[in-house]
Amino acid sequence: MYTMENYIWGLVAYGLGVLLVTPLLWWITRFLPWHPLRAFFRILVLVVLLTPMIAHKGKDFLAPAWVVGVFHLVQPQEGRVLTDALTPIFVCFVLIYLLDLAVWLFIWRRRRGSTQTEASTQQPATESVAN
Repeated sequence: MYTMENYIWGLVAYGLGVLLVTPLLWWITRFLPWHPLRAFFRILVLVVLLTPMIAHKGKDFLAPAWVVGVFHLVQPQEGRVLTDALTPIFVCFVLIYLLDLAVWLFIWRRRRGSTQTEASTQQPATESVAN
């Protein structure tokens, strides 16, 4: 079996790989016109890649949930094949996406309120100049 040092180096290599894929993901999704749609695809890919899961029962090692799901498909050990892997991915996706939407709505309303305030303060000034 692997030592703790091998496990840590594997974790570092996987993390660096995800960091290298992230700018490409941002570049591909930059053309999507609406923030919630862009965020949906970005968060979906990152959550699928980064959600950890305990790989073996009784062991302390974590692995990406999608990898554990693939191994459960290849060698099913129990009745629950994909639910063990898909549940943490789904929960993480829903929580992070809702948090992103809440922050986006807060910022969007704040910007919208400031532009309306600026428009109302600038409008009387242009009318007085016209007279």
